[in-house]
Amino acid sequence: MKRKCLRHALVLVPLAIVAIVLSPATVAAATIFASGQLLIPGDPGIPPGQPGHDDSRENYVYAINTLTGTATPVSPVTTGLPAALAGTADQRLLGFSGGQLRVIEPTTAVQTNIGASNGLNSTGFEILPDGRGFLLPFDANFDTQQLFSIDITTGVAAPISSSATEIGDAIDTAAGNPLGTAEPFLISLGAVGNTLYGVDLDTDSLISLDPDTGAASVVGAVGAVGSVTNGPFSYSGFSALTGVDENEDGQFDALFGAVNFIDDGTGSQRLGGVARYDLTDGTWQLVGTNPGVIFFGFGSSPVPEPSTLTLFAGLGLITLTRRTMRRS
Repeated sequence: MKRKCLRHALVLVPLAIVAIVLSPATVAAATIFASGQLLIPGDPGIPPGQPGHDDSRENYVYAINTLTGTATPVSPVTTGLPAALAGTADQRLLGFSGGQLRVIEPTTAVQTNIGASNGLNSTGFEILPDGRGFLLPFDANFDTQQLFSIDITTGVAAPISSSATEIGDAIDTAAGNPLGTAEPFLISLGAVGNTLYGVDLDTDSLISLDPDTGAASVVGAVGAVGSVTNGPFSYSGFSALTGVDENEDGQFDALFGAVNFIDDGTGSQRLGGVARYDLTDGTWQLVGTNPGVIFFGFGSSPVPEPSTLTLFAGLGLITLTRRTMRRS
């Protein structure tokens, strides 16, 4: 009887493991870390020249809930945060600014350099879950024409595309313009699966990039990002992108970005919008807003895959069960 029970246990344990490993993924709240700034309006009732009379601005590292879009400051007031952010698979937040790769501690905003400066300037930075890093540096004309790889352990970077006008040519082809017309400014990078994305502020378009070849193409129509409106309201300030692991499977499966300003036709105001992109047509929908805030950069890490740990634990149970059988 005892031997039969143990045999049943040996069968049931791996079945339970398979059920856990193969359970369907669900959309869960993920965290985006952002570099951003809060505008504190001045009080005209305070005498000129006194603290509080004029507007003031405070920079923070924010944590954003991807289900609500709510941004919460997690660092003290700080300065010098990079606009180019990315998260690693081991849950570190990295930034890039002035040619220097660095690690950022979100709760303190303390930055630690990685390697030496590579001499590039870029506000577009992303890291795939497999550890490959990417930059979109500015060229001599202040255009972002080529995708670069960056070693996230040393900061060393190199071009991927063989064409020095890869991105501009892709935009011109989609727009039906002569090659050499576009002056692309892809301000940020984000990833979904094995594809990188950037928003071109020159045309308000979503651009896809192949991380292996650097090949570029326009997602949807040229101008799709800027085509999103809400009645009389229009939007601008598409400053940040990041891949987000909504399914908690260790991979980026959604693209989120910042929408900083809203304009009703009489003037723009800080919106602090957090948007989720539609990768079929290049448009987006707001998830939430944070009035008074503008974001400079987004970075998010893939969620560590829990099924791997479960599998190892399950294998341990199987081993223990087999040993018990042999002793009985």
